[in-house]
Amino acid sequence: MTKRTKIQDYAEYIALRIVIFFIRVIPFKFAVKIGEFIGIISFYLVNFRRSHVIDMLTQSFPKKFKTEIERIVRSTYKNFARTVIEIIFFQIMSDEEIKKLFVCTNEHLVKKSYAAGKGTIFMSAHLGNWELIPLAYSKIYPMSAVVANQSNVLVDKMIDNVRTNQGFATISRDGMAFRSVMRALKRNEIVVFLADQDAGPHGVFVPFFGRLTSTPKGAAVFALRAKCPIIIVLCVRQKNGTMKLNFTEVPMPNTGDEDKDIEAINTFYSKKLEDIVREYPEQWFWFHRKWKTRP
Repeated sequence: MTKRTKIQDYAEYIALRIVIFFIRVIPFKFAVKIGEFIGIISFYLVNFRRSHVIDMLTQSFPKKFKTEIERIVRSTYKNFARTVIEIIFFQIMSDEEIKKLFVCTNEHLVKKSYAAGKGTIFMSAHLGNWELIPLAYSKIYPMSAVVANQSNVLVDKMIDNVRTNQGFATISRDGMAFRSVMRALKRNEIVVFLADQDAGPHGVFVPFFGRLTSTPKGAAVFALRAKCPIIIVLCVRQKNGTMKLNFTEVPMPNTGDEDKDIEAINTFYSKKLEDIVREYPEQWFWFHRKWKTRP
């Protein structure tokens, strides 16, 4: 891999700041429409993993016709572009405006878990607008999110500042993540994990759309060792522009075999995610190389 230079970092950072500035001077609803248009243009003109997305959708939905697959792919690009625009605006929205963006099902599960005082793990995914989950609930509960570092340190710091200014802490997946997560749970915080990416050779293999995928163990490991509950939180965009947050409590196994318990938790999570993705395929981030690591 080519080593990055400071000039590259600064050029990308400045360009991104300029783009964000001009987007924010546009009314939100109009900016969203522009984002959706850019997404459609990107589908036709920018070959960013387009063949990969088509292939993954074709394998996942073998009974769908080619025209339907292409429609879903176009909508996937459109949805992702809209998500980026929304994230840019989240930082300048008031708490009241953010509250109007989402509705919840089974929210009582969060209240019950928090009242138990052992910390809570949210297992989420790159679905709908996933950034809304910690943004919305950090206004109510102490919250941290486990995040990946960006290759550009300036952009990484900017994104981290956007998140922390909204009221929730971030925990890098690198370095001292284990201690940081355990400390957060002991403080009765909610810790958010995005658990739908390929985890490489160190993941646990569970079915997803009929194929085994390497799924991150982290959320399950922390929950088992901290003896805290896991709640699956999946965000789905509605036709009226709001986000529906679906909460599902994970049945916690206790076989005494940690590896089997980790597999059971991730199997349950993957099944719930698959059910939602089947219903809203255009809202999941198919750009990931989900099936990259094979058993």
